[in-house]
Amino acid sequence: MKKIIPISIICCILISIWGFSNHPKEGKKIRANSIFQYSTLNALLEGIYDGELTVGELKKQGNFGLGTFNALDGELILLDGKCYKATSDFKIQLMSDSVKVPFAAICNFSSDTTIKITHPIRIKDLENKLDSLIGKPNLIYGCKLSGKFDSIIIRSVPKQEKPYKRLIEAYKKQGVITYMDQQGVLLGYKFPKYLKDVNLDDYHFHFLSSDKSKGGHLLNCTLLSGEVSVAFIRNYSLQLPDNDFFNHATFTNKKSELMLIEGSKQ
Repeated sequence: MKKIIPISIICCILISIWGFSNHPKEGKKIRANSIFQYSTLNALLEGIYDGELTVGELKKQGNFGLGTFNALDGELILLDGKCYKATSDFKIQLMSDSVKVPFAAICNFSSDTTIKITHPIRIKDLENKLDSLIGKPNLIYGCKLSGKFDSIIIRSVPKQEKPYKRLIEAYKKQGVITYMDQQGVLLGYKFPKYLKDVNLDDYHFHFLSSDKSKGGHLLNCTLLSGEVSVAFIRNYSLQLPDNDFFNHATFTNKKSELMLIEGSKQ
């Protein structure tokens, strides 16, 4: 004898299937330590400073990251789900969800290992120490460094006007400032060398003071004490801009330009 399945059960199954297929984003969780990146470092080098992605869309991809804003208008800092702009005079503004970005890298940060810092150390020495302790050069690292700084040197580039100049020219008008005796956080990434065409194959940090009053792109610092949380990134997605400037640009990725732009850490 054939079994008859009640119509009510069939209806429930069909409704469930329809619901999942028509609402794929409802309840979707962001995978921890999976980077979402918008545009590429090469594009930024060539002066492609306008994008279509909004801060609101970016925040859906994670709670931690960095980048910049359209027209290269300040340094983007995403921390604990809030998006800040470090202006060219190093003040901090909380940004609305409607603001657009040309470049950013965001993740849902979850620490895999933590390293305590108990004595003064320069940032370059700390980066070398991290490389030695972690020993995974083919992974992307997400790094969150919280502590007290003896000195910290940061920069921010002023808003650009069209027609945009290449980044090597734009950075020449950057503001640079040194702060002493600061409490705050450095957040950023290190990408491996085989991804150098899409992001920086070195440590890249942005600074935000604990009182949310100062911030910018890190050039150099000395950390007195604190801790470094490191996340190992094994998942990476890249979204490309949809505009004529990006679609027809010629990308060069000159390492010599990057070294000048990023500054020399001693």
